[in-house]
Amino acid sequence: MKIIAGEAKSRKLKSRKGMDTRPTLANIKESLFSIIAPYIEDCNFLDLFSGTGNIALEALSRGAKRAIMIEKDPEALKIIIENINSLGFENRCRAYKNDAVRAVQILGRKNEKFDIIFMDPPYKEELCRSVMKAIREADILADGGLIICEHHVFEDLIEDIEGYKFSDRRLYGKKAISFFTKE
Repeated sequence: MKIIAGEAKSRKLKSRKGMDTRPTLANIKESLFSIIAPYIEDCNFLDLFSGTGNIALEALSRGAKRAIMIEKDPEALKIIIENINSLGFENRCRAYKNDAVRAVQILGRKNEKFDIIFMDPPYKEELCRSVMKAIREADILADGGLIICEHHVFEDLIEDIEGYKFSDRRLYGKKAISFFTKE
């Protein structure tokens, strides 16, 4: 796994061995960043269920101003921090050990705002809707902001969710990426 484009292009990222972490596949990541390219420059990026930090680090490499990564697994968090340090992005991002919903609530109390919020929760748990509800209640998505959910195709996210307008869905085998904007 490596950074595809930008200032850290071709730099390798560490990943956990085994199946405990599912990094976004290179072809999906490339497609995702082609879609969101106009929104990346100088954005504030939040990566929930961060895994390896792969997506947020790609966003930083492509010009995001700042990124926050949330991961509750301590071993995965250790890998994220190693990846941040190896790329030299320590001044532009932070990684925190926390549950996604709790982290969103804390970020809301700190009046944080994000232009792009990406989440890739465990597929079996179908967490996208509950996390989006927490994001709405915490009011951390900036006006004109974008929420991106990577999920299993069987998780039905093809309609508006309270507070958000469904804008697009892309399918990649058994994976889907759904895009929502703030209403």
